[in-house]
Amino acid sequence: MSDTNPMAANTANTRPTLLTIICILSFIMGAWGVFSGVQNLTKDQNEVLEKARADMEKGKADLGEQANGLAGRMMDSAMEITERAAANAKPIGMATIIVSLVSLFGVWQMWNLKKSGFWLYLLASIAGLVVPLVFLGGSMMAIASVGFAGFISLVFIILYAVNLKHMH
Repeated sequence: MSDTNPMAANTANTRPTLLTIICILSFIMGAWGVFSGVQNLTKDQNEVLEKARADMEKGKADLGEQANGLAGRMMDSAMEITERAAANAKPIGMATIIVSLVSLFGVWQMWNLKKSGFWLYLLASIAGLVVPLVFLGGSMMAIASVGFAGFISLVFIILYAVNLKHMH
């Protein structure tokens, strides 16, 4: 038989359901990243710090004696990260926007069944994990938050890799 079967040509260019779902989720997360980056650029960081300090003091007061133990040290570490994030808000915001746009472009390419999008998405995912560590430092709290984001990124990278066979 010949390869002129219209159904065969149609199925070769059909996006699998799983790829459609993960692309839609990635579009949402990429848009959220751009929004978050713009917020970092425009928010008054002094206001953010004042609120965070007030919340931490209230939390320590609520803990009472336990505020001197592990919980208190964790709160201090979180406050240190908040201070670093506020001090580096502009570069973090710009980096977040750039990484999110690269990721969105990669997802758009995978939506259109182009393998090159996977590599852009992979690059953006790695950069998205490195950028916070560069600006926030390597504290346990920063590593833990990057670790969670890294796990989610890894799941999406694996799901996209499984779909590479459908891309050209």
